[in-house]
Amino acid sequence: MKLKATQLTTHLKKSGLTPLYLLTGDEPLQMMECSDTLRSLARSQGFNDRTVLTLEKGFDWNTLEQHANTLSLFASKQLLELHLGDKSPGNDGAHALSAYIQNWPPNTVLLITTAKLDATKQKAKWFTLLDEHGLVIQISPIDLPQLPEWIAQRLAKYGLFASPEAIQIIAERSEGHLLACAQEIEKLYLLYGSGKLEATQILQAVADSARFEIFDWVETVLAGDIQRGVRQLRGLQAEGQHPVLIIWNLTREIRNLLQMALAMRQGQTQEQVFKTFRVWQQRKPVVSRALKRHPIALWQQFLQQAVQIDRIIKGVDRGNVWDELLRLSVQIAGVKFGN
Repeated sequence: MKLKATQLTTHLKKSGLTPLYLLTGDEPLQMMECSDTLRSLARSQGFNDRTVLTLEKGFDWNTLEQHANTLSLFASKQLLELHLGDKSPGNDGAHALSAYIQNWPPNTVLLITTAKLDATKQKAKWFTLLDEHGLVIQISPIDLPQLPEWIAQRLAKYGLFASPEAIQIIAERSEGHLLACAQEIEKLYLLYGSGKLEATQILQAVADSARFEIFDWVETVLAGDIQRGVRQLRGLQAEGQHPVLIIWNLTREIRNLLQMALAMRQGQTQEQVFKTFRVWQQRKPVVSRALKRHPIALWQQFLQQAVQIDRIIKGVDRGNVWDELLRLSVQIAGVKFGN
């Protein structure tokens, strides 16, 4: 059975979880959010044991059966994820998937993700098998004529609404890139809260000069240029830049770098990860150095620090926002502090 990404939530509310899902597509935001929706529902229903398998050179398809029939001592249900990337399961994979389906493991949900499959690949035995016995969610980019409606729906999730003119500004600024578009909407919510958005507010929030200055500072931090990064941050403070925009941009980069690092640990190559996250050619050296500079645990710590700074900005916690921004940025750039 095939569904569109927009139909998944309604289907889950009506029918609940099924034992097998295949997510296929080349649009990162929808792939990520559909996967997160399935994981969240699975956790809420007691599928607390999660195992991730990645198809790579030398992959042993016997591990699929082994994990399917092995639960941890602390869980009675499991979510089993199989990431194919842009690779085909081949004959061995088709046989393993067929054996899996013929002998469904109890209390297990199998989530398979793969890159976009063309018409020829959808005729392969392994795909027709999954289509017959599971739920195939086909994810495609949003066409430009449909983008304003998508933006309006996304705004509504945050209790926001805007005129067609304002929505068109968001669409143009994000250049049709859904992940960038979602991030712009999140930023607007952080700045203005729920309610009606005027075109002037959107133009102020995404003013090119301010955006460039903050973006340039983030790039300096990722590049590891500590002294220049400190000067730039002090300059942003002196110019009166709102710290919520600064931490929003920095948090976005930390979150992306953490997700990239996790994907690489699961077996994806750096080039595959850069393609998924749309890291353009000029940024690849900077992002690569940042990834090599810190382990996953530190990126997770940086994300926690960024959340703490956001809480200070909102008045939930006490502290000096600019001092904390400085501390976090120089840590990302490579300064090590003692415990």
